[in-house]
Amino acid sequence: MKKNFINCLCFTTTLSLFSAFTSFGQQLERHEDGVYSNPHISGVGSPTVVYHLDALLATTVLNELEIYLESMNAITGVEIAGQDISITFKEPTTHEMIYLFIQRMEMLYIHKPKNG
Repeated sequence: MKKNFINCLCFTTTLSLFSAFTSFGQQLERHEDGVYSNPHISGVGSPTVVYHLDALLATTVLNELEIYLESMNAITGVEIAGQDISITFKEPTTHEMIYLFIQRMEMLYIHKPKNG
């Protein structure tokens, strides 16, 4: 009985350590910055990036978007002119740094499903 318990304990410990090392290795995996690029974004590498819209959005959506962007701590300024949304960050940007932020902005405001 003791031998089976010790074997089981060793197997469980080994399995736990293997999964911990595997997940640690995945966290360290890095991709080149270009992998995160978005064709609608220009100015990456500087604090100000510009998102270029394909089509004009409704004024109400643009106002909501501006309020949303200005509420972010990392953003110091927002300017919307026509189909260009200029976003000024506190520090120079990388594609990876703004990737998830831009995806969320597109999901909530740019490609927002029309109700009704």
